[in-house]
Amino acid sequence: MLDKSMEKSLNRQINQELDGAYNYLAMAAYMDRINLTGFATWLRAQREEELAHAMRLYQYVLDRGGRIELEALSKPQADFEGVREVFVKAIQLEKQNTSAINDLFRLAVEQGDYATQSHLQWFIDEQVEEEKQFDEVSGLLDMVGEDKSALLLLNDKLGARKDEEKK
Repeated sequence: MLDKSMEKSLNRQINQELDGAYNYLAMAAYMDRINLTGFATWLRAQREEELAHAMRLYQYVLDRGGRIELEALSKPQADFEGVREVFVKAIQLEKQNTSAINDLFRLAVEQGDYATQSHLQWFIDEQVEEEKQFDEVSGLLDMVGEDKSALLLLNDKLGARKDEEKK
C-alpha cells in the first residue's frame, strides 16, 4: 500500500507527464503548420513517450493499491518565434520533469519505500536520455543557425525517428 503523500506525489507526476505530452503535441502542431513535418514527427514521438511514462506511473499506483486522481491540463503554448524557441521550451519541460522525478525519489528514500525507489530508478535513467536527446537537437540547431538548407536536412533527419523506433 502506498503512503498517502507518495500517492499524491505520484498522481502529480502522472499529470506532469500528461501535461508534457500535451505540450509536445502543441509543438508538433506548430511544426506541421510551418511545414517542418520531420520536427513534427519527432515531437509526436516524444508525445508518445510522455504518455507511456504517465501510463507506467498510472499502473504502478494501481498495482500498489493507490487511487488515480487526474487534474485538468493547462492550455499549451501554440505559437513560437521559431524552431529554436520550441526546443528551448522543450528542454525546460524536461528539466522540470527531471527535478520532479528526483523529488519523488527523495520522498521514496525518506519513507523507506524501496518498491517506489526501484520503480523510479527507470525514470531517472530515462530522464538522462530525454535531456540528452533535446540537448543534441538544440546543439544541431545552434550549428544550423539561419541556414535554411541545413534546417531542412535536420528536419529530414528528425523525421526518420519514427522509422528508427520501429526497427
